[in-house]
Amino acid sequence: MLVTIAVMLWLARGVADEANGLRCWTWGIAAEGLAYSLLAGAGHLPTWLSGGVANALGALSVALLFVAIRQFLGLRWRWPPLFLMGLAVTVVGTAFGGRYVGATIFNGFVYGMLQLLNAHVLWRHRHSAAPAAAAAPDGLSRVQSLVALAHLAMGLVLPARALFLALGAARPDYLDLHTGWQQPLFAFSFVYLVVCCLGFLLMCKMRAEQEVRELALTDGLTGLANRRALDEDMAQALSGAAQSGRSFAVLMIDIDHFKAFNDQHGHRAGDAALRQFAARLRMQLPAQGRAYRYGGEEFTVMLAAADATQALAQAEALRAVLATDLASPEPGVRSASIGVALWQPGDHADRLFGRADRALYRAKAGGRNRVELQA
Repeated sequence: MLVTIAVMLWLARGVADEANGLRCWTWGIAAEGLAYSLLAGAGHLPTWLSGGVANALGALSVALLFVAIRQFLGLRWRWPPLFLMGLAVTVVGTAFGGRYVGATIFNGFVYGMLQLLNAHVLWRHRHSAAPAAAAAPDGLSRVQSLVALAHLAMGLVLPARALFLALGAARPDYLDLHTGWQQPLFAFSFVYLVVCCLGFLLMCKMRAEQEVRELALTDGLTGLANRRALDEDMAQALSGAAQSGRSFAVLMIDIDHFKAFNDQHGHRAGDAALRQFAARLRMQLPAQGRAYRYGGEEFTVMLAAADATQALAQAEALRAVLATDLASPEPGVRSASIGVALWQPGDHADRLFGRADRALYRAKAGGRNRVELQA
């Protein structure tokens, strides 16, 4: 089963698999499948093959899966401890040869510790998406939590079995004995493999879907949210305001004299100025605000504001930060005009944006680099 899954994942491999850990996971389960195949050949294969090579592949598999999980979570790892672990497992497996009890006891404690570490990082980061990204979607969090619990269970079962064998197993053919506990253990191991393999694949799929959605909601030039994101957030804000009665503010921001700047310095300089303006806007947003590129040199900001006084104060603070020294020799955006509108009961998106637009026109007609409120 493991080798078949590995083959299918290899055939479907893509560039993104290098970063999300799926490529490393593919090699890990392939090594695990080969290790099980060699272990099953004990008595029919040379001892160095069914003992040494099989355990080496098993250790390689555990190390690769350990690394894959950290790649997915964006965490660092160190190769030297993993290499030493693999070397120790290989030496012990070769020393015991076909007598699996000794190797199983040693591997149980070593692999159990790594499984607990996997469970810990998966559970701890279950609400985080990609590195430096927003919170993970609920589906990804649920799947990641289940995979973490599977690793936790295996991390407890492996050392428990090792302890049981260390206390009472004197016969080397223990795999054929004690079916009362051996059969449930094998059944659990099979379920564990299915949950972890399918779970990790689903985690990568959900991560990719999240990244595609974020790209669809992001303006490619400035990195701000785009009109589609604004429409979605506006619908949610209108619904929330209608239920709670608590107002929010919409700011329409237009860069002053941007067409003249573009004509004088060219579109590449204009694009650079837009990116710089967007970066300043993003850095100076209040905690409850979000910025969007509305189109061209126009931007929109949504603010959680209780009244007009607060909305005007926050808009004026933004205007002051966005304005730069008019005497500066460096080409760039010098100022912006801002129109402010507050949600009122019965408002829909067009009505609210219309008031913000009228306030913006008043700001520009009044001399630019100013804030106006439209009641």
